[in-house]
Amino acid sequence: MPAERFFPKNKVATAILILATIYFAVVLWFPILQTFTWSFADKFLFTMKWVGLENYRKMFTDDPDFIQAIQVTFSYTLMSVPPVVILSLLLAVVVNSIKNVAARGMFTASYFIAYIVPLVAIAIVWRYMFEPSRVGLFNAILGQLGFKPIRWLADTSTALASLAMVGVWKDIGYMLVIYLAGLQAIPVVFYEAAQIDGASRWSVFRHITLPLLSPTILFVVIMETLHALMMFTETYVMTGQSGMVAGGPLGSTRTLVLLIYQTAFTYQKEGYASAIAVVLFVITVIIAFTQFRLGQRTVEY
Repeated sequence: MPAERFFPKNKVATAILILATIYFAVVLWFPILQTFTWSFADKFLFTMKWVGLENYRKMFTDDPDFIQAIQVTFSYTLMSVPPVVILSLLLAVVVNSIKNVAARGMFTASYFIAYIVPLVAIAIVWRYMFEPSRVGLFNAILGQLGFKPIRWLADTSTALASLAMVGVWKDIGYMLVIYLAGLQAIPVVFYEAAQIDGASRWSVFRHITLPLLSPTILFVVIMETLHALMMFTETYVMTGQSGMVAGGPLGSTRTLVLLIYQTAFTYQKEGYASAIAVVLFVITVIIAFTQFRLGQRTVEY
């Protein structure tokens, strides 16, 4: 089979394509295949012993931390994804209604800046805002209102919800920009026709904006779900302080990604951590594929 069918005629383009393929093979594909291989072994540093499916058997039958991490990951996803999808959509509609381009850009930038600031810095600031004493901003406000302080990150009933607040605040700006791009791609002629017919704002939003924005909404739902399933920095920085093990209290904020990190680098069980990573990979693919297939039924192109 001639090579021209796979490579462009331009030599520069061919060289760039080959280099990109090599880069992705080394940085992405090889580590993925390596992780799948290690998941069937008992690996420590440079020694590796083949154990077959033992890591997976142990994971689902003898490891309560893994089961708890799955529950925490799904709970965090349910806490963070719906608010981000809904609030960023409402904000995008409001910002898009601003006629002044400079003012619209200012509002968009003010929300988006939360996403481009390094997440570690954001987590440290929010950690101090969640301080259990009245030194923390939130407890200081509650004290002024006459309420008792809340142990935000030190209580199993509020720790994960506190992290979800940070995730929602961080991602709204990014999804807002995506929604704005989708809103501005909707032809104005539909809104002009609705205005002539005397349609209310709610009718326009329900029957024009939502249907035509459905591909963007589907994209936002999938992307935000993937962000939530991969959550690591917030719980690692905000709960791993003052000598405490990250993921506390009592594992109530230990997600699957944090469990993989601790298993591989704290307990030096690289093979078992690889098995958990494979399970997370499968879960992520199944959820994304299911969302895509179900969303396609309601998407209007």
